[in-house]
Amino acid sequence: MRISVAAAVPLLFCLAAACGPAPLAPPATPPSASPAAPERSAGTPEPAERAPDGNPMAGPGTVCGEAEAANGSLAAVAVRRGRADCAEAVRVLRAYYRPGTPKQGSAGVATVAGWECVSNTAAESMRTGRLTSCRKGGTTIVADVIP
Repeated sequence: MRISVAAAVPLLFCLAAACGPAPLAPPATPPSASPAAPERSAGTPEPAERAPDGNPMAGPGTVCGEAEAANGSLAAVAVRRGRADCAEAVRVLRAYYRPGTPKQGSAGVATVAGWECVSNTAAESMRTGRLTSCRKGGTTIVADVIP
């Protein structure tokens, strides 16, 4: 398609006028004023929730570390449900597995630092890979067999 110069000039002028001048840059924040907090877009994650010791809280599926189980094998300590401080989760399960921690019944029920912990039978642990679960409120931390 071919456009004559006589037709192109008014068209360009019309487009330029419709678009208007280029937008001005936003005014700079004066040095004495503190800038406002930036707005979060829909894809930006929430700021990390913090435990009392300042550590970030971990969510479901987070592997926090390892603890030596009662049978001497290493178990992976993870958050199963809710949000937990990983350092606390590891401390709780290590304390649970200490020989001096009093446990009740064949399930080894014990309360450690406010967490109610219980272990699976050997057969159930072999079947599921789950050695121990500890609950506190709506949060569950677990110790799983490391393959």
